[in-house]
Parts: sequence; structure tokens; C-alpha cells
Amino acid sequence: MEICNNKKTGQTFIHLDEQDNDQALMITPQGAVKALEYGLFTEPAEVDEKEVLAQGVINRKQYDIYSQYCRN
Repeated sequence: MEICNNKKTGQTFIHLDEQDNDQALMITPQGAVKALEYGLFTEPAEVDEKEVLAQGVINRKQYDIYSQYCRN
């Protein structure tokens, strides 16, 4: 799993995939999958998904959406 932070709010997003036109597909803290401007975020960092969930870095809704995304 790769995560990155919004530079303005500091919120953690799950990075899914890079898109065309300088956008990246991300899972928001609210659990929505959106294409967002890559420049608004820190560089994605590889993390252990269970560890960041346990530490509260990401929330259960984000983790569940990520799990569904990985199964498809």
C-alpha cells in the first residue's frame, strides 16, 4: 500500500494509481475514490497496510475500499 498526505490539510490518502494529466487515483479519508491533482500531495510512501490501520494513520473505511480495489 502507498499513502501520501495532502500538503495543505495533512490528511492521509491512499495512493492507488497514477493517471494522465498530472492526476493520481486516491482513496480519500471519507472513503471516496477520486482522481486528484498529484501536486497537492507528498510523494507516495510504501507502508504496511495493517500497521497504518492499527496506528490510525488510515481509517477502516479507507482500508475496506482499498481491499475491494485490490480484489478487482
